[in-house]
Amino acid sequence: MIVTSEFELSRVAAPNLPLSPKNYNSDYHEQLNNVLRLYFNQLDKILAQLRTDGAIDPSNINVPNGLFFNTADQTLAAVDTGYPITFNQTYLNNFVALQTASTSKIEVAVAGVYNFQLSAQLKSTNASAKDVQIWIKRGTTTIGYSGHRYTVEGSDNHMNVNWIFDIDLAANEYIEMYWGADDTAVTMEAIPASAPYPAVASAVMAVNFIARLPDPRPTPP
Repeated sequence: MIVTSEFELSRVAAPNLPLSPKNYNSDYHEQLNNVLRLYFNQLDKILAQLRTDGAIDPSNINVPNGLFFNTADQTLAAVDTGYPITFNQTYLNNFVALQTASTSKIEVAVAGVYNFQLSAQLKSTNASAKDVQIWIKRGTTTIGYSGHRYTVEGSDNHMNVNWIFDIDLAANEYIEMYWGADDTAVTMEAIPASAPYPAVASAVMAVNFIARLPDPRPTPP
């Protein structure tokens, strides 16, 4: 599914053709030609929007996407406890947005398969080794086998987490990323800008629509 800027793909439908008379009638043929002409003009317009060879401006193609990040540190209050990864800034939110009054629930308005790209910066605040786990929740359901484990150690040492995955979402469904560790001496650290370096976000999430929703939908492990 591709969504255009004015939803033309959703509006195009086969026309209702007029019933033909038993005998030849020029008015009927003119009416039929007009109906078909309008329909094929609609199809031509859609095909022109979908062309990406440079001859036609493809900017009318509008695919759901979002980009969210957090400019603040994220900490763990207790060991072996799940906490949502949060975002306090939105850069892109085209049919993909943080749910109202939430800083962690990323909700889609259009059903489909979405690609999520998470980047997070872990910081160890003491010398001991710490096992950090990150996993996916769709709505209130934890997705089986979605956990990733990272080990970070050393005082003031950093580890960058990069995780790319695809997941199916119905319209108005959301996902959250959760994290936890066996030691609270680890943070997702945000670093302010210091010339010539830009600021570093504690977590960044990019979201892109990639395919229609499967039918039937797969069952999570």
